[in-house]
Amino acid sequence: MRRRTGKDPYSVLGVEPSATADEIRAAYVARSRVVHPDRFDSTQQPDDWHRANEMLAELNEAYAILRKAGSKAEYDSRGREEPQATAPPPRRTEPAPPPRAAPPPFEVGELTPGRIPFSEMPKEAQERLVGRQTNSIGEQFKEELGSPTFHYVFAALLIPWFIYLVTGARELTWNNEVLAWHAGLTVAVCFLLGWNLIAIRLWRKGPLRPHLFVTPIYLIRTSHELVAFWPIWVLKDLRVTHNYRNGSYQDSTVMFLFDGQEETVTFRSKLRTERFMERLRDFERRIRMAYEAGDAQFFRANDDFYRVPRSATGTAPAASNDEKVRIYVGTLVAGGALLVFALLSGQRTPEDRIRTNTGNAVAGGAPARETLAPQPVPPSGVMYTYGSVGGPSRRLEAPFKIVAAQGSHFFLKLVDVATRQPAMSVFVRSGETVEVEAPLGTFEVRYASGDTWFGDELLFGSETAYSKADKLFTFEIVGSQVRGFTITLYKVAHGNLSTSRIRASEF
Repeated sequence: MRRRTGKDPYSVLGVEPSATADEIRAAYVARSRVVHPDRFDSTQQPDDWHRANEMLAELNEAYAILRKAGSKAEYDSRGREEPQATAPPPRRTEPAPPPRAAPPPFEVGELTPGRIPFSEMPKEAQERLVGRQTNSIGEQFKEELGSPTFHYVFAALLIPWFIYLVTGARELTWNNEVLAWHAGLTVAVCFLLGWNLIAIRLWRKGPLRPHLFVTPIYLIRTSHELVAFWPIWVLKDLRVTHNYRNGSYQDSTVMFLFDGQEETVTFRSKLRTERFMERLRDFERRIRMAYEAGDAQFFRANDDFYRVPRSATGTAPAASNDEKVRIYVGTLVAGGALLVFALLSGQRTPEDRIRTNTGNAVAGGAPARETLAPQPVPPSGVMYTYGSVGGPSRRLEAPFKIVAAQGSHFFLKLVDVATRQPAMSVFVRSGETVEVEAPLGTFEVRYASGDTWFGDELLFGSETAYSKADKLFTFEIVGSQVRGFTITLYKVAHGNLSTSRIRASEF
C-alpha cells in the first residue's frame, strides 16, 4: 500500500507496533476527536480548519493501514522499506544510509472519561484533586456547587417536633389512632433529620466538596464522594442559558453534552460564566497545540487521572454507606425514645392520668379506683352538683334537655365561666334522652364519651374522648319565664351546636 504522507502510522496514532486492534482503534478515536475539523469554524478559523483536515487525513491513512491484520502485517514486513512517494531522488550514487527508526509514540494516560469513588482513586490522584480544591496545584477554573446553609436551616426546622414530643404530646389522650399518627410523623422527621445531618457531616468532615473544575485536560465534577471527569475534547456541545425573573438576573445554567450523557451546572453570575468559557477555550487551544507538537510533558503534567481505573463501580464506598446507616439509626432511636417518653408520661397509669386531668373535682371526694375493672353504667340523670368553695350547692331552676347519640355514653359537666369551677355533672346513656334542671348562670358545656365505664375518676379509661361546645349557655329568668336549652350530642342537619376536641387536662 502506497502512502500519501509517508509518515509512520504507529507514530501518527501514538501506539506501539505490538498494540492490539482494540488499542489501535481507541487511539484513533481519541486523537480524531482532538483534531476533527468540525471543532473549528472554516470562516473564522481557516488556518486551524485546514490544518485539522490535514491531520485527520493522516490519522485516517494510518488507521486504514493498521486496522486490519493483513494490511498491518504487510506494513510490518515491508512497509517501512517502501520508498516515500514524495522523497527526492538520491543525489549521490553511494548507498543511502539505513532508514532512521520511527520516533517512539509519547506515553500518556488513558485520557478517557470516567466516574469513580474518591476512596478508590490512587493516593497521588487523591492528593492532586484535594490540591485543586484548595487552589494549591496547577492551572484551573473552579466553581463551588451548592452550600450547606439549606441543610442547617432544614435541620433546625425539624427540631421543634422533638421538643413537642417532650412537652406538648404528654398532654394528649393516647389511643391507637393518635399513636399511629405520631409514630409515622416521628419516623418521617427522623429520616429527614438524618438526611440533613449526613449532608452537614460531609460538608464539614469529607475530603471533597461539590465543585466544577476546568483543567488543561479535563472537565471535572466532584460530589462529596464521587468524582466524574471528561477530557475536554469529548465535549460535543455546550449550551448556556441566562435565567431571569421579573426582569432581574438570577443565575446561568450551562449544559454539557457528551456522548450519550448530559451534565448541567448552575453559575451564580454572568461574570463567572464568561470566565469559565474563556478558560475552556484557552485550554482547548493549548491541548491542540500540545498534540500537534507531540508534547508528552504537557499531557503528563496535567493528567489528574493518570492510571486511575475507568472501570470502577461509580457508587459510594461501603464505609460511607455504613456511616449513613449509623446516622439514620441514631436519629430513629432518639426519636423513638422521645415518643416512648411522651407516651409513658401521658399514661403513667390510668388512675394517675384521670386524677390529674379531672382535678379531683368529684363531689364527695370519691376515692380513686385501684383497678381497671369495668363498672356498672350509671343511670341517665344528674350525678353530682358542685357548690362554690366552702359553700352550698346551687339551686337547680332552668330546664336542660340532653339527647345522646346511639353507640357511646356521655359524662357531661357545666363549668361556670366566671369561676372556672364545675356546677353540675350529668350522665347520659347511649341512645337516651334526659331532662334535668340546671343552675342559673353562664356555663361552658364539656363532656367525655366512651363505651365502657370505669368509674368517676377513670371515666371511660384510655379510650375517653373529650370535647366541649363552642358556644356558651346562659340559663336565666326572663320576665316570668326561665330560659333553658336542649342539646343533641351527635351531628344533626342544620344543627346550631358545634363542638371541639379538648385535652384531658382541659376537662
